[in-house]
Amino acid sequence: MLVTGKTLGQWLLLAIFGVVVYLCLRMIEPFLMPIFLALILSTLLDPIYEALARRMGSRKTLASLGVCLGLTVAIVLPVLFLSISLAREANDTYQNLRDPETVKKFAAWLDPAGNPILKRIETWLPGALRFENFDIGTQLGSQAQRIGVAALAVAATFATGAFNFLMDYFIMLVVLFFLLRDSAYFAKGVRWISPLSDRQEDLFVERFRVVTKATVLGTLVTALVQGILSGMIFLVLGLRDPILWGALTALLSLVPVIGSASVWVPWTLYLLAVGSYGPALTFFLSQVVVVGGIDNFLRPKLIEGRVGMHTLVVFFSILGGIGYFGILGMFIGPLVFAMVIAFLEFYIESAPGSDNSP
Repeated sequence: MLVTGKTLGQWLLLAIFGVVVYLCLRMIEPFLMPIFLALILSTLLDPIYEALARRMGSRKTLASLGVCLGLTVAIVLPVLFLSISLAREANDTYQNLRDPETVKKFAAWLDPAGNPILKRIETWLPGALRFENFDIGTQLGSQAQRIGVAALAVAATFATGAFNFLMDYFIMLVVLFFLLRDSAYFAKGVRWISPLSDRQEDLFVERFRVVTKATVLGTLVTALVQGILSGMIFLVLGLRDPILWGALTALLSLVPVIGSASVWVPWTLYLLAVGSYGPALTFFLSQVVVVGGIDNFLRPKLIEGRVGMHTLVVFFSILGGIGYFGILGMFIGPLVFAMVIAFLEFYIESAPGSDNSP
């Protein structure tokens, strides 16, 4: 191939373009998650925005601003309430663990001589695993204040995370505002550079909307139901702050692996420590069977039925998404799988011998 000055200029221009694109991607990389979250929310909130815009006489700016303000009230106020309540509960925990009487109660409960349950369990254990060999009561007494300080440290970490959340939320809110107001402009730009046909574009967009609504609404509805049921269990058993602990159950149910167990396991141990064996057993069984069962039954039904993917595919998409993207991976994972399935459908349709092949 003959290399001319024009050819070198084209290669140089292409190299400069590649460097500029790389720099743009690196600069925008810290904001990719808020942008993607704004894209998901714009898909969910678009019907509300359209209805609000019609009522406001097609004032798109005001309608988009109204949706963003409404979302802020719905999210920030509960987060602020939970932050204040969690800080108060952490301080109460710290004060209780400093109380020698509380330490004595826990130590007495962990003493096989005074606890018939532990005494019976000890008869099943080998000689090297006797409870007195571990001296749990003494260890608990020496570590009580350290545990209380750790509880305060968790509250401080939560406060730092809340600040980072507000910063990401502000960026997401700005992106959401423009995605709602200028959706036609962005859709036109994407269609202009898209190599897909109009039918494939419509199918791809529809698949994105269906999967987004199914995963987000399915996950949030499941968390809400778990929180309500957990709060009712706290209320029926006469435990304190049922609204707070129900809200924390709903929030922590979004956390992979531990989920709502991070609420009911400590409470079960606490009820056993204070000698409330009946309420402890009732609380444990109701949380495991009712609250835990909702997560295993409702979430797959809400997601699988709308997405059109097998339960096993949904399971691995959520699990893999969380492992790679973090907590938001429970939404991103199924979207990625759905996009792959859509592209496979496009390939099969365009393959030679298929009904839709050219």
